[in-house]
Amino acid sequence: MNTQIPGIAIATISLCISAATLWLTYLRRGRLRMTTPSVVFFGYDRVPKVTPKVFLRTLLYSTANQGQVIEWMYARLTHGTVQQAFSFWGYGETEKLSPGSGLFASRTGFAANHHFVLSVHEEGYEFTEGTHEVEVFARVVGRKPARLFSLFIDVTPEQAAALRRHEGILYERRPDGSFEGHARGL
Repeated sequence: MNTQIPGIAIATISLCISAATLWLTYLRRGRLRMTTPSVVFFGYDRVPKVTPKVFLRTLLYSTANQGQVIEWMYARLTHGTVQQAFSFWGYGETEKLSPGSGLFASRTGFAANHHFVLSVHEEGYEFTEGTHEVEVFARVVGRKPARLFSLFIDVTPEQAAALRRHEGILYERRPDGSFEGHARGL
């Protein structure tokens, strides 16, 4: 029996493990992911004019060690056949809101409030009664925009009336995963 065969086998296995480790820790780009929001808000910003807004609180994270640089994010609401993009994105607390661009999401994540406002160049949007699909998209540097998340929010007739008065509706996530909303005057 040749005594070199076990040594070659061990060296080959070690090389494969090293190559896999290199790939998993340094070379793999991974994907940008988003957790289910804890709160979702439909309402309005007041500055520079009354503008429809979608707000949510979530964690963005990378599935790879090297992280992801987010160039741009936007939200899209779909109600029936009507789709509307909320393309002006900012993140942070209400008092310290930063216009979105160049955000880094590491493997441990970045939790923030994300504000999506209808562009001042768009016609007004009216929140109406019924089920709205909320989709969040992001563009990572060097990639095409990709959908990170989708959820459905039900707007009751009472909530639709509050939204017509330019009040806001805050939807909180319940233990069963659904969202329950209540009016919040601004």
